Parts: sequence; C-alpha cells; structure tokens
Amino acid sequence: MRFWASWLLISGLLLPAPVGAAVPVPQGFPTSGTVAYDVWREGSAIGTHTVEFRHDGDKLIVHTRIRIKVMLLFLTLYRFEHDAEEDWVDGKLVRYTAKTDDNGTPRDVLLERVGQELKGNCNGDPLQLPGDMIPGSLWNPATIDQKRLIEPTIGQIRTVTVIDRGLEPVKAGSRTVQAHHYSLTGQLLREVWYGADGGVVQAVFLAKDGSPLTFELQGAPAAASGGLAGETKP
Repeated sequence: MRFWASWLLISGLLLPAPVGAAVPVPQGFPTSGTVAYDVWREGSAIGTHTVEFRHDGDKLIVHTRIRIKVMLLFLTLYRFEHDAEEDWVDGKLVRYTAKTDDNGTPRDVLLERVGQELKGNCNGDPLQLPGDMIPGSLWNPATIDQKRLIEPTIGQIRTVTVIDRGLEPVKAGSRTVQAHHYSLTGQLLREVWYGADGGVVQAVFLAKDGSPLTFELQGAPAAASGGLAGETKP
C-alpha cells in the first residue's frame, strides 16, 4: 500500500517584482484569531490544520500547525507534523521558520531578511532567495497573482501557474458559501477556494500516491480570516 513519501504545507505564490519589492499583506487582513481545518483522505479524517494570526504593533505573526496521521487498525502507516512561523513587518516577510517531521525525516528551515534578500538554511544547507518572495501558505490573498512561492518544508522556490475557475458553492463549516476557485499548476499542484473575505475556505492537494487530500474549514472563523499551508513533494 503506497502512501506519501513527503508532504506539503499550503500555502502563497509570487509575481516577479524588482529585487527588494514587497508582496504586501492587504491592509487590515487578516484580523487576529485562529482558523482551523479538518484534513480528509478517501472519506476518512486523518488530521488537522490550524493557522493562527497575531498582531503585535506593526508586526503580523502567522503560525501554521499541521498534524497528519494515517492509521490501519492500531498501526501508524504515515505521520506528518509541521510547525511554521511567518513574521511580517510593513508588508515584508522578515523572518520564516519551519520544523517538519515527515514520517521520521526531520526538516528545519530558517530564513531571515538581510537587506533585499532572504538568507538562511534548510538542515544546514544554505538558502538565498529574493527578498520579495512569500511562503507557500495560501492565506495571503496575493497568492492568486503570483508565479513563484517558497516551498514551506524545504525553503526552496517553486514555480506555478494560477488558473481562475470562477465562483463555486463550497461547504464552510455548517454553511454553504460562494467561493472563488483557483487551480495551481506547475511544480506544485493544488486547488484552493477563497471566500468573499479573502480567507481560504477549502483546499485540495494530491498525495504522492495520487489520492486527493481535502482541507475543509471546521466552521466560520470567529475572529480571523486566513488560510492553510501544505506541500507534497514531487
């Protein structure tokens, strides 16, 4: 039986811009609070995904947490854990950290703004990215205008094409809402639906074995609108 050899945290994309130009977080978005999703595979709930937003003066802090476990009777077939934090100041990503346990394989990512670049490492291997990059965490509405993103679990650039699929009805907690559907193709494959407030209502990724993983909003966000992050490696 085949399962993932690796996972992806969802995420945002990026339109090429002059070096040092920021991809801004829209003013007033998101408000402080937590958005939670259930993760489904082949009709079974296999995990949770939460995105917490916190404002601290002029800083926006975004914490993503994913917990996935695939069980067969009492045997764990696959386990994925991911914690990431994004620090934004004046519309610029100034720091990104991520710790991932992909079924026993650890990945640690650190990126910090140095002038007009993001510099750091993944498991000790150096990383150097343009300063206008944003993580592939999908919560930022600027995602739909982008052509590149930072892969959340390894800190490397991924190229994508975004296709507008139009409005569709999507379940959001106990309600059904009209959400704007976009397809991400290229080096990352995923489907994402944004609500009228700009927050992610639903997302679908493909596992390495080709099975779809669906992230469904647990309920209408009480204090925040945002998104999720996920990455299945090609």
